[in-house]
Formats: sequence, structure tokens, C-alpha cells
Amino acid sequence: MEIERSDQRVAFVTKCILHINNKKYSCLLDNISTTGASIDMNTTVPPSIQVGDPCVLKVLLLSPVTYSGKIVRKTADHIGVQFLEN
Repeated sequence: MEIERSDQRVAFVTKCILHINNKKYSCLLDNISTTGASIDMNTTVPPSIQVGDPCVLKVLLLSPVTYSGKIVRKTADHIGVQFLEN
């Protein structure tokens, strides 16, 4: 069953940093919406990263933008993050 997204994703590739489990990973943002983001890890996702883990995503724009979130999807080299309301 396909889950409908609650908001439209915008394709936008830029550098980002994923802070999770006390580690930092340099990544690429694939796309983003008001509720979440898709991230290319540039390598295989470490087994220590699991769906449900809390994280902080720093998107490197003209001024860095930081989002609190949780991991909602994981494949071999991609992660889906759902943003949490602060």
C-alpha cells in the first residue's frame, strides 16, 4: 500500500549534515517538503541507523537551516526523515 504524502516534495540537491547517534554524516539532500526530506548518504547507511531514531538535519544553504526529525525510511544508501514540530 502506497502512503500519500501530506505535502509536495521539491527536488533540491544541496549538501547537508545528518547528526544521529552522536555521529555526523556529510550527505546530499535529494528533496524536501515542509514535513520531511530524502537524503543520499553518499555511502552505505550504517547498520546503527534505524527507523525511528531521532536526528538533526542541517541543510547547508546561504545560511544553514536546522531541522529536528526522526528516521522514517532507510534503504542501502538513502534515508527518509520526517521533521518534528518544535
